[in-house]
Amino acid sequence: MRAIWLGLLWSGCAAEKAKEGLPCGTDDLGYALPEEFAVEALDRSNCYRDWMGLEAGVLDPLLDDASQSHAEYMAGNDVMTHQQDSGLPGFTGEWVWDRVATAGFDYVPGLGISEVVAKAYAPAAAVDAWVASVYHRIPFTSPYWNSVGFGLSGDFTSMTFITPFPHGARTAVIYPTDGQIDVVPTFDSDWEVPDPAPDRGVVGMPITVTVADEMMNGDDQNPYNLELVAGTLIGPDGAEVEVRLSDPSDDAHLYQMALMLPLEPLESRAEYEAVMTIEWNGRSETLVTTFVTSD
Repeated sequence: MRAIWLGLLWSGCAAEKAKEGLPCGTDDLGYALPEEFAVEALDRSNCYRDWMGLEAGVLDPLLDDASQSHAEYMAGNDVMTHQQDSGLPGFTGEWVWDRVATAGFDYVPGLGISEVVAKAYAPAAAVDAWVASVYHRIPFTSPYWNSVGFGLSGDFTSMTFITPFPHGARTAVIYPTDGQIDVVPTFDSDWEVPDPAPDRGVVGMPITVTVADEMMNGDDQNPYNLELVAGTLIGPDGAEVEVRLSDPSDDAHLYQMALMLPLEPLESRAEYEAVMTIEWNGRSETLVTTFVTSD
């Protein structure tokens, strides 16, 4: 059984190749001789970063160690989880920030930390699945993500992100990106935990806007006072597609992201235009993307 599970817990490749689905290549790995599977995950992540016009991330050896230890814990105990049990073999810390500290990473105030885990995916495929979901997409589309660790053991993968928090200059990122091709037209919401569409099964590719800013004027659940004011999705026949719009204030996982979810699978090999108007930190912004689905 394939599954993906989000834990978002706070305390330069060529665009042409990327959009054709080809390997991007990552010039700076972060340190010498990381594991091949970690490089594969980083490279695929940076492909997405490149599409979105964001700076590439790098691997950190201590974050790799923390992620690897958690992957081994999950594989050794055959459990997919973010919370380790001190009574089970392979325990290195209850939560991701504990495991990062155990690995020797200097986790200090002003850094955000997030973790995603999966089962039964190869490294690049795990990244694809996380980005094609809802909640798991957030770390990959967060504009100021900078260093990461990746672990693989048996069927289990774990990825840990470090992000400055609060973030940097005001930025909003829409995904799928404008001009992107081969966008998967479907998303099985039942594969994601938590389930972003509990009353649905297979829906269309989620369309999201992820925001970041230096200033925060909201609360812990919605630090940017993010609101999705309006959203429309136009299909290949010019008709409006039925969608569900998120309200981040009602969903703690969407503290940084606005979501427009097509309620039915999208058509294959078809062009769609999405328009999302958001209000955050007291200002309104409209983002538009046109993308083409795959088979």
